[in-house]
Order: sequence, then structure tokens, then C-alpha cells
Amino acid sequence: MVPKQGQGKRNPVRYTAGIMTLILASLLAGCFKLGPDMAELDTTLIPFENPYVSGDDAVIQSFDTELLCPDGSPSRFHVVYRSEQTEPAPAAIVLHSGAFDYVLEHGEDGPLSGPHYHSEPRLTQEFGVSKVWETLGLQVSDLDPAEQNLGTLPAALSNRNVVQILPGNCWGDLWHNEEGVQFNEIEEEGFSRNGRAFAAWMVRMATDADFAAEQGIEITPAIDPDSIYLVGLGDGGRGVLELLNHPSMPAFRGALVDSSPDNLAAFTEQPTDFPDEIDGLRRIFGSENLASIGDFSLANAEVELPPRFYYLWSSADPQLPQAAMAPAASALRNQMGVQVNDTATQDHVLSNSDMDLANDAVEFLLD
Repeated sequence: MVPKQGQGKRNPVRYTAGIMTLILASLLAGCFKLGPDMAELDTTLIPFENPYVSGDDAVIQSFDTELLCPDGSPSRFHVVYRSEQTEPAPAAIVLHSGAFDYVLEHGEDGPLSGPHYHSEPRLTQEFGVSKVWETLGLQVSDLDPAEQNLGTLPAALSNRNVVQILPGNCWGDLWHNEEGVQFNEIEEEGFSRNGRAFAAWMVRMATDADFAAEQGIEITPAIDPDSIYLVGLGDGGRGVLELLNHPSMPAFRGALVDSSPDNLAAFTEQPTDFPDEIDGLRRIFGSENLASIGDFSLANAEVELPPRFYYLWSSADPQLPQAAMAPAASALRNQMGVQVNDTATQDHVLSNSDMDLANDAVEFLLD
């Protein structure tokens, strides 16, 4: 959320994804043409190949929904599964990091014109797709250099035959807003944010075939509706919290929160250090909620956790102040069914750059 405190280290074994890189731009559109005399190549179903994935039957499928991004494009999500899978499998809703952006000052060409908090706008379908691709470890140029996304966590889940549903957040709202329920400052911003709505839709896609069919979507692999897990990387940890508090969600089997800005009061209580971040939080949560924003946290005893909960963080995280994570770590430690792990390393989004950490988290959740 706070891209100010340094760059993440680079890994020489990072997957450069030769052919995959060539078709990345095509994935943003869903398909591309090879030439005037050749058939259109459908890229909505492609192999999931990074060095940590075992076997050769893992695939990625993309879907558009009726929920529109601020730029007017349909929101898009991706599903990772084993093409040879026959039995109903557990599913994980994987919420990516970097879901924070707003327009600093509107230009004359609409609410999205003018400079953004990030130099490259994150209020578009293109960003959401690219961020999912980065999370899968299949994008060479990092959107968030402070992270080292090698795709180890999606690989660990895939290696355990867990179906993954990865929505692309194009609303920059820390997965908080849901039109009609939790509003952003719509009159000021000129558009509605819907990150929480999209995250909730992903759970419904996994558990309600009729809801998916209404969208014209059929998720191919059979999913066990009683084995749904939540995964939140970076800002996606806020999305896990939102879904755990959502009134219409099923009972989740487990959740992983990795490097989440859980205690947002760490920003609002430091106005000199974080004026831009506070302005964004005001637009997302509303001015009237800033004074109590720290109450909505995993450190709050009113949050009902699933039977298995893994809280992964680093007290030396270069992207987040320690006060954004430490209170939850302290409150969760020693609770039944909870594992808290402080790596004390200068990294952010830890499980997606370390296969051992990824396997440890996945084994804890599933076993």
C-alpha cells in the first residue's frame, strides 16, 4: 500500500516466461489473431507454467463479469485448476496486493483523468489482469517492485489440487467497497468502487452454480462448496477481513493473511508521514469513519475466524509500518487453530516468493 520505503530484492531464477510474456498483452483482451490467414487463437484457457508447478495439466482460464470497472470495462477474474481433475476439489479465493489507488485531482476528461496516487493508474481492467498475472509469477516487469512475486503460493495451492479463483481488483479500494452497502465518496470521485462486491462474487461463483450461470459463466472443475479458503496477499488481507465480516458468506474452512495493512490507524494517526495515504482512505471509507478505522481489524475480538487461520508477516517489512501488522499478530498469537509467523525479513508478500513458506501455509490450512 505504501510504495515509499525501498525495493524488494531480485531473484535470478525468476521465471521469464518466454511464450507467456508474448501473449500477456493478448490476455488483457481475451484473444489475439496470428495473421490475416490464420485463425484467431483463444487465450482464455492457457497452461499455468512456472518453475514451482508440478505436472503439466495446470491451466488458467479467464472470465469477464457484468460488474464494471471505473474505466467501463468488465471486471475479470481467472481460475487456476488441474484439467485432469475429476473429483470435487477445495477452492481458494486469492485476493492480490496493490489494490489502492485514487485520482489526486480530476482533469477535464472525466473522473479518471488527471494524476493518480500511482504513476500508472490502477482503476482499470488492465491493471487487475496484470496484477493477477504478477501474482501467478508470470509477469516479468513488476507492478510493485517492493514485492517479489514468483508465484510460489499459487503453485503450492495448485500442487495440492486446490482450485484458485483470482479476481482482478480495478477499484483500488483495499477490497472494501460494495455499492449499496459500503460506499466510497461517490460524489467527490465520480464513480463507485466495488472491490468487496467483486470478492464476494468470487465466493458465490465457487459455491452457487446458478449465480455463475446468471453471468453466463461455467467454472469447469467441480468445487467442494464446503471446502472454501480465503487468501489475502498484501492489501488482499483487507479483503479476507471484509469477507469474514460479510453477512452472506458461507463458513470458510481456513484463511491465509500475508503482509496485510490490517491496522489502518497506523496511517491515520501519522498525518505528517502519510498524508496521501490518508486522503485515499478518506475517499474509500468516508471521512466520518477515519477516527475509528483502526477498530475494523483482525486484532478486534469480534472477528470470527475460520477453524484454520495463518497470519504471516514481517516485522522488517519495507512497505508497511510495523504498527499496521503487529497488533493483529499479538492478538492472534496462541489462539486455537491460528498460526502466526514473523519472518523478520525485509520482504513483502512473503509466501509468494518462498516455496517453503508457501508449502508451510498451504499444509497448515489443508492438513
